[in-house]
Amino acid sequence: MSVDDRADRGRPVTLLAGRYRLIAPIGQGGMGTVWRAADELLRQEVAIKEVLLPPELGAEHRAELRERTLREARAAASLRSHPSIVTVHDVVLEGGQPWIVMELVRGRSLDKIVREGGPLPPARVAAAGRAVLDALGAAHAAGILHRDVKPGNVLITDDGRVLLTDFGIATIAGDPALTQAGLLSGSPGYTAPERLRGEPDGPPSDLWSLGATLYAAVEGVPAFRRDNAAAVMAAVMMHEPRPPVLAGPLAPVLAAMLEKDPARRCPPDWAAARLHEIASGAVTGSGATGPAGAYGPTRPVPARRGGRGAPVIIAAVLAVTVPAAGFGLWRTGVLPSIGAFGGPATSPGNGATPPASGGPATIPATASPAQGLLQANPEACALLTPAQVRLILGAPGKERFMTKDACMWTAPDHTYVNIQKYRFPTVDVARMTFDTTRSTMEDEPRRYPGTRLREGPAVGDAAYGWTRRKDPAGSGYETTVMFRTANVWATLYHFGREPGFATADRMAAYVEKAFLAAG
Repeated sequence: MSVDDRADRGRPVTLLAGRYRLIAPIGQGGMGTVWRAADELLRQEVAIKEVLLPPELGAEHRAELRERTLREARAAASLRSHPSIVTVHDVVLEGGQPWIVMELVRGRSLDKIVREGGPLPPARVAAAGRAVLDALGAAHAAGILHRDVKPGNVLITDDGRVLLTDFGIATIAGDPALTQAGLLSGSPGYTAPERLRGEPDGPPSDLWSLGATLYAAVEGVPAFRRDNAAAVMAAVMMHEPRPPVLAGPLAPVLAAMLEKDPARRCPPDWAAARLHEIASGAVTGSGATGPAGAYGPTRPVPARRGGRGAPVIIAAVLAVTVPAAGFGLWRTGVLPSIGAFGGPATSPGNGATPPASGGPATIPATASPAQGLLQANPEACALLTPAQVRLILGAPGKERFMTKDACMWTAPDHTYVNIQKYRFPTVDVARMTFDTTRSTMEDEPRRYPGTRLREGPAVGDAAYGWTRRKDPAGSGYETTVMFRTANVWATLYHFGREPGFATADRMAAYVEKAFLAAG
């Protein structure tokens, strides 16, 4: 990168690749800054996305992010002929970071339009949705998932064009996964529930995200608005969207697109036809055409303990941060940890009494290991020593730090363990979180047949766990143990070759001991 001594209106003038001159920033988000720039070779204005790599990342992670950016450019460039996808012209690597050169769009993002002008009419939202759905169809036909459809990535030009931009976390079929196992990327409130549950995603996930985007545009507020990112994700998984009041004929279409079960979610062609009807004025009443009740939620939301504050408390235990790529969480650590627990299985030496016929085991009553609050909040990666990891995995484990509250260790044979933990301000809040999480997810075996539930092990003040084969044809098993010690809540996940709870129970004992030692 070369920087001239001259200035444009008092700002340094930066030249990239001897060709692109940065003029002024025009937007900023989690992944970086977008600049208005001039292509001095072709003498035209362009937009350049400066991808900011967190300075605290190690060389390996920085290389992964650079490769992700190149993948974004390849994904979007292959779709440059589509009229509703922002054109990518070039990608430049300078100063150790990527810069993506794109078409300069003169207009505003959908979220800015709504923020400045309020909710949009259903017909206008339907027309925008139809254009984005067509763009997604082209991407899906090319084997590309967008994975971050949201109002900020839908642009409306000054002449009325609708454009989908920022394939920053797109996945191209056949491209190797770049992020460490279990890491999810996306945007809170716009990421489909199956992705949050750690299930395989696909085009229906992008359709769900588009439904959430259109809901925000027509209602003026997100479908799952909550106080923080973790609470939003809990709402996406466990609650229906708040009933729309302004959507009119869009309401049943949004319900069909926002169905939590991708198998019941409406197909894209059905959504496209309904959106076209509404945009063209063929439907102006309170419902779009199509078979009544064919798609959308059909089950009531189960009652939950804890009153109005329960969803926020549940969400807090996810301990999610919002990093550069949107948000991060453990695919196999967070969601399995809030599944149903209890049941017949026990592991040797855990002090549990096996049930006679399928009921939950009983755990001997134990006194609280701490009469007061645990004040220390050690990093998740500090809760296991290298020697303990070796005993758990049967081999030296490679540590993968994610956040202060999440850590993962992988073995050479691709088995792994991870920890997700959270320290609450009071014991009562931690207890309510544990109880509410358990009571709200007791249908886990129905969602995942073959799941075995168990009370225990005898760790902390309360503990629960489940285990199951990862998939019907797979050779691996996944096990989660959740426990609470005083005001600390932790979930421990193990993916291994042997069934049962023994490994997760050993890890739980180590982690509880580390919490108590920290104080």
